[in-house]
Amino acid sequence: MSIDAEHLQIKVENGTASITLDRPKALHALTTSMCHSISASLEQWWQDANIAHVMLTATPGRAFCAGGDIREALAVMQAQMAGDTSQPDYFAGEYRMDMLIAGFPKPIITIADGLTMGGGAGLLFNASHPVITENIDFTMPETGIGLFPDVAASRFLRRAAGLLGLYIGLTGTRIGYADMLASGLMPGYVAHSDLPELKAALTQAAAGGGDINAIIHGYLRQDTGDDTNGARLMPHLNWINDMLSHQRLEDIRDAVAKSDHPLAAHLYEALQNRCPLSLKLTQRLLTGNPPDSYISALLLDYALAMRMMAYPDFGEGVRAAVIDKDQNPKWSHQRLEEVDETMLDDLFSLEDRPSFPVPPMILTSLQHAPS
Repeated sequence: MSIDAEHLQIKVENGTASITLDRPKALHALTTSMCHSISASLEQWWQDANIAHVMLTATPGRAFCAGGDIREALAVMQAQMAGDTSQPDYFAGEYRMDMLIAGFPKPIITIADGLTMGGGAGLLFNASHPVITENIDFTMPETGIGLFPDVAASRFLRRAAGLLGLYIGLTGTRIGYADMLASGLMPGYVAHSDLPELKAALTQAAAGGGDINAIIHGYLRQDTGDDTNGARLMPHLNWINDMLSHQRLEDIRDAVAKSDHPLAAHLYEALQNRCPLSLKLTQRLLTGNPPDSYISALLLDYALAMRMMAYPDFGEGVRAAVIDKDQNPKWSHQRLEEVDETMLDDLFSLEDRPSFPVPPMILTSLQHAPS
């Protein structure tokens, strides 16, 4: 059985439901329509006894998912800020989808084989069974466009050793499978050449009641060898920890300016040129008390995203990155010193916090969860 959906291939075969991102020219960036279609499919399969598990992949190419469609997200947010309530809420659609993935009562196997950015990481890390290949190219680039690492990154980036997750969130550094394994972000990888066999085995397991944990584990590899996609950050973890241990980003910047370490110039450039408000928000998000669940993480992301729209930084970041492509954004605050703690307190405040409805099936499953 196949389901028609824009930029998606959705089908059910022998107990395996599959969702394949199919927007290759845009590197499978997620539109509002794609998010809603994925959510609708998961809701349909939630209690369907004929569905054993879900596979989430992308059509072959250099990307798994380049994140959310930021052009569309900006257009929607600008329309909403102008009072147009007819537009679908982009962030609510994306985070609701991530919430359904994280809370889905059956296994979801997400296979990221290529570039995985921002919203693509939400599809990967919120799944019960995230799988990467040696082609993974992972980054959270949001501080460069006036946002912050979202899609529950406040939980999954903390899985990385030391302060590596904070470094990635601040700088948008792209890492490969070697860093992901060595840092603890992933337990192993599946060779790209083994993917057809793995997918066939998972489909067969759904029909015959096989153990998907054992199947996936049987394909996992830990060897990274001397590949050119080797570890870029983990060999420097001690320096990263030392630099990022300072409480204030201004102090981190000043300490980095005095360092001759190979990563110093990259970190300094990020702290000087990326959105200062985004940088300070990201530091608090990734070093403060962690959200106690994927639900609270995604609700916090929504509140922060909505409140960030009061500033022009997202629009300016999108303009500089993908519209005019001059790579020269003019942020609302030019230096870290211009962003004070009161601004951050307001962004994180519980008072009148923007929210979106938690899907009812998630609330129902929580009510029936064992204590």
